Amino acid sequence: MISNLAVTTWSHTSYCDVWPAYYGQFKKFAPFFKHYMFINEINDDSPVGCVMIANDEQQKFSNRLVSSLEKVQENNVIYMQEDFILYDTVVRENISALNDYLNSSDYSFIRLIKSGVEGGDKISDQLNLFEVPNASRYLYSLQASIWKKRDLLKLYRYYRPKTMLDSELYGSHACRDLQIKGCYVFGGEPKRGLYHYDSAVFPFMSTAI
Repeated sequence: MISNLAVTTWSHTSYCDVWPAYYGQFKKFAPFFKHYMFINEINDDSPVGCVMIANDEQQKFSNRLVSSLEKVQENNVIYMQEDFILYDTVVRENISALNDYLNSSDYSFIRLIKSGVEGGDKISDQLNLFEVPNASRYLYSLQASIWKKRDLLKLYRYYRPKTMLDSELYGSHACRDLQIKGCYVFGGEPKRGLYHYDSAVFPFMSTAI
């Protein structure tokens, strides 16, 4: 385990067929994480060794995420979804160093993939960290990111998106309103698509932008 850091995975029981591959890759490439799953209901397919936190599917997305995060013991979380499937080794020391940097900074999150962000000042040569520009349309994104849990809760309690789509459409505006800022890891990895870059620190495959 990494002290005071846990992986929180947003999922739904209709995607339970993906869970063996998702958690199987974690077991293979990053077995040192504590896991929570935020789910609409707990059923017999629940992954072994994962703390399941059920939420009310009839509530809006912000209520469901906030109520789930409030039950997480750790101060920092890595936001994930069940289609963010690892394909290579995650180096524990790299994640620990990023987590320590986040805790000692005034940033709210470290995104573990460049995604669609363009530009941004380099803030750490050692960790290959760049600041997400304040004006970026991707200041907030539902990508794999280490978050200070208190700041993620603050964000969702503020703008209260009804759906996951709303959370991305309006999340960057809400971050600017709250002066929430973050950074991203980029070591010159190649693009995999129009907006996506590989990540040497947390290598995962995702259909999300």
